[in-house]
Amino acid sequence: MSKIAEEAGVSPATIYLYFDNKEDMLTKLFIHTKDRMGHSYFSDNMDMSVSKATFRTIFLNHYQYIINNIEEYIFLEDFSTSAQISLVKPEFRVDYCPVFESLFNRSKESGLLQNMHNDIIYSLLFAPLSFLIKKTLNEKSHSLNTDDLMRIFESSWKAISK
Repeated sequence: MSKIAEEAGVSPATIYLYFDNKEDMLTKLFIHTKDRMGHSYFSDNMDMSVSKATFRTIFLNHYQYIINNIEEYIFLEDFSTSAQISLVKPEFRVDYCPVFESLFNRSKESGLLQNMHNDIIYSLLFAPLSFLIKKTLNEKSHSLNTDDLMRIFESSWKAISK
């Protein structure tokens, strides 16, 4: 914690006003960052109708979030698979926010999406994109272009839609 305080330009006592220990700080950072990512999918004036176009917009917003916040995204991925995730309350571990929950449920009720658990829908929609972005960054290979993104979306869409 002293190194963190030094890097932040504050005293260690100041950090302990906000965090009990390093684990508490990391857990709160995870929750904050997860919330920030969730809000990046949606804008205030976004059409949230039950449609393929809505899912495409969210998919592309997810892509933009990852590209623009790659370190945050990697932190979220790493934290989510670490033992420390058990310190996070279950409601904060969920990969999607209440807006997704509502959209997924309304889309299943309307017959647009297959009737499967929301975790599966979320995974099939976003995991292929996340994997390929990380792969291109790690291998420093070509970045994904618009055609790649649309092919990935269409494949994910086929997996979740009726």
